[in-house]
Amino acid sequence: MSKTKIPENVVRQLLINSGGRCEYRGCNEQLYKDLITKNRFNFSYIAHIVADSEKGPRGDKIRSPKLKKDISNLMLLCDKHHRLIDKEDVDGHPETLLIKMKKEHEDRIEMLTEIQPERQSYIVTYLVNIGKNTPNITFEQAANYLLPDFYPAISSLIELATTNSPIQDNDVAFWETETQILQKNFDEKLRDFLRTKRINHISLFALAPMPLLIKLGALINDIQNIEVHQPRRNPKTWNLSNDIIKTNFKVINPDNKYNKVALNLSLSATINNERIFNTLGKDTTVYKITINEPFNDFLKSKYQVFEFANILRKLLDKIKSKYDEKTKLHIFPAIPAALAIEFGRVWMPKADMPLVIYDQNKKLNGFIKTIEI
Repeated sequence: MSKTKIPENVVRQLLINSGGRCEYRGCNEQLYKDLITKNRFNFSYIAHIVADSEKGPRGDKIRSPKLKKDISNLMLLCDKHHRLIDKEDVDGHPETLLIKMKKEHEDRIEMLTEIQPERQSYIVTYLVNIGKNTPNITFEQAANYLLPDFYPAISSLIELATTNSPIQDNDVAFWETETQILQKNFDEKLRDFLRTKRINHISLFALAPMPLLIKLGALINDIQNIEVHQPRRNPKTWNLSNDIIKTNFKVINPDNKYNKVALNLSLSATINNERIFNTLGKDTTVYKITINEPFNDFLKSKYQVFEFANILRKLLDKIKSKYDEKTKLHIFPAIPAALAIEFGRVWMPKADMPLVIYDQNKKLNGFIKTIEI
């Protein structure tokens, strides 16, 4: 047990640097409020990294006297972790490890307190079964992806999907049921808050069959203060970079014109036009947006989303100029989640052609019609 009296100004500075929370890696316990009663108490211990005497934990004959009141050598800890590092597992907590823990914690507190108050964001999730797979993200995981540009406005998720839904995309009722759930939850949890500006910024984490993501994009169509997070495989993250990564989006125009018109979006994978003809018939005009080598992890930056939106907007205007306003545009998408949402946002309900969106389903032997917007 330390016998050194730490000066009050050093104690105050340590409390500020630590945010009043335990600095042991992974703990972060608030040390000045009871978690149950919310009454304010002092549960904190000030621990020495290098003991204040040479015989103490990690003590040193020369350095102990010099560092005993130095804030760089002090950690704010809860009772459990104070006992752990000084009594129960001293050998497992060398000086180098504790210095790293202190730095990690205090760097994080500094970063969070530097974020301006207007940078708060509401975390919205839309996670729906894709085949047998159920996507998932916790509040803690999503909150980490907001930093350092934003911080969570509330300590919970705004969920637009039904948690642990048993229904799958090959079930007859899937598309109608999920569309109704999405519309209902959006209306109840977001629409009025957005209109009255009680929610100023949204961080959206969505992973679902593409037709539902396009529908979601159409619902949030004119919301400006939103950041759509994209699940990526390499590196594994939900964040798109701010780098200027240019993509050679190519528009392939058809040689003919029929009464039926379709848009082939071959970005995550290649959709052969024959598959569209098998669904709609040979008398179909097919436009196509693709890239040189479609694959499922090509989307890495926000700039690529911007590029896609520009290409898509021009193509929708071009197709619209060749057909009357009642002609339906049949959409066959193989695109990343963020671009599916962007498609819905780019599409203008009062100006663009109505959409019929298809989804590839192996159990149902090909593309099936899912949602009309």
